[in-house]
Amino acid sequence: MIRPLACALGLAVLTVGLVAVQPAAARTIASAPPAVPDSKLIPKVRPATADDLEFRPGALTIVTDAVSGGRFWVFTYTIANKTGKTQRFSPRFDLLMGDGVILEAGKDVPVDAARRMQRAVASAQAVDQFQVMGDILDGESNAREGFVIWPEKGDPKDMTLFVTGMSAAFDRRTDPATAKEVIVRRSWSRHYAVPGVTDPRHGTEATFDVIKDQWLMR
Repeated sequence: MIRPLACALGLAVLTVGLVAVQPAAARTIASAPPAVPDSKLIPKVRPATADDLEFRPGALTIVTDAVSGGRFWVFTYTIANKTGKTQRFSPRFDLLMGDGVILEAGKDVPVDAARRMQRAVASAQAVDQFQVMGDILDGESNAREGFVIWPEKGDPKDMTLFVTGMSAAFDRRTDPATAKEVIVRRSWSRHYAVPGVTDPRHGTEATFDVIKDQWLMR
């Protein structure tokens, strides 16, 4: 996970394709993984409650693994605790594709491929969705960088990311399909509009509609 090794392996066995949320030039095959942005420049998700963790979404990138030939979506983020007390973080990341396919982070992602995805896209300090779980102490110095991975499936031209775990808020509702009571939790979502056809040979920059960033019960 050392950056020089990350750059070498990223160039040797991986090609990086579609990049979202990177505001300047899009990434190309020959470019090295970018430096981690200054925390002051990373957009933050406005808390829904006073006890919410601070969530800073990063890039949503599609990566082709030249070793296996598989393609994967990789999302990076930073989570920080500014509530004044220790908070527990147990996140869940779901990606809803345009054709209704729901991708669960980490599912059907080989461990060795996940390591290569991290080297190509995330920082050396980033941890996966399982390692990031646990108590987060208060203060910026205790912030954690994370990354999540999904195998490429479904229609990528219209995607919605759902993230649960930053807020402890929940509610009980009746599932109309089963008439049973279920627990829904406050989740953050972001809608992505991806132009054109995704192609790992080109560093095409994607866009997201910030108007559709929202909190919802799910």
